Amino acid sequence: MANTYNWTINKLDVRPTQDSLSNVVYNIHWGYTATSDQTDADGNAYSATNIGVQIVSTPDPSNFTAFESLTQADVEGWLEASDLDVAGLKASLDLQIEKLITPDSVALDAPWLV
Repeated sequence: MANTYNWTINKLDVRPTQDSLSNVVYNIHWGYTATSDQTDADGNAYSATNIGVQIVSTPDPSNFTAFESLTQADVEGWLEASDLDVAGLKASLDLQIEKLITPDSVALDAPWLV
């Protein structure tokens, strides 16, 4: 099983002004999705998503990117460089997908309800 991983950036919390800078990002609301190369009976790829919020460090004013010029790659780089445990996220998502493919528990209707 091979999974691919993708970030989704949902929101950016900013300080309107900070140290003479405008719209300074301090918090990232993110989603991290793993998609398997295996598919279910309907042909849909198995996938799982974790969501969270990550605080980012105060920017260096001499190396500041204006909010309007930020790209998703910039913000993903901040997440990858933060103290967020990306390897742990991947392991968690891999386990979730593994349990979707081969469940270790299922819920069945009581026999008298069928």
